Amino acid sequence: MLEEEKKIFEITMSNWVKSGWYSLGGSGIILFSYAAIKCYANEWNFLFYLSMLALIFCIGFTLFHYILLKTTKFKITSQRIEKTEGIFSRKTTNLELYRVKDLQMKRSLVERIVGIGSVQLTTSDQSDHQFHLNGIQNYEKVFTTIRHQVETNRIARGVREVDQNDHFVTDH
Repeated sequence: MLEEEKKIFEITMSNWVKSGWYSLGGSGIILFSYAAIKCYANEWNFLFYLSMLALIFCIGFTLFHYILLKTTKFKITSQRIEKTEGIFSRKTTNLELYRVKDLQMKRSLVERIVGIGSVQLTTSDQSDHQFHLNGIQNYEKVFTTIRHQVETNRIARGVREVDQNDHFVTDH
């Protein structure tokens, strides 16, 4: 029998996930700020306005990526994982834990240095065969918790996996 659903974790991705975008935006902000100051000092009005426009774009670009990161949330319960994302229009994806077939924990060199990791799930879900929790803190605890909850849900629902190997089927 299934127990009542309980919230276990609510997590967001680490800022390190977007560090490349932040670096690009920050570099643009520095470059175009310098260009705007130089153009203003030399009374090059057209180039000043062009630099200011590029500066505003870089600030907006960086803020957009920050807000996008902060509005992506993962809620892990005893029965499902819910991913909510989007700034203006929100999209929520649910993955029932009994549908998870395989879990992987991955860490790139940069992720290892900054102490984050990613958990990737392979599922039997029709709409989404891969489910990723990228750049999260406490990735090992999340991984073991999900693995435990997957087994608990599969046992409670009586889910069994049958592998069929078409290569060895013979007609007699």
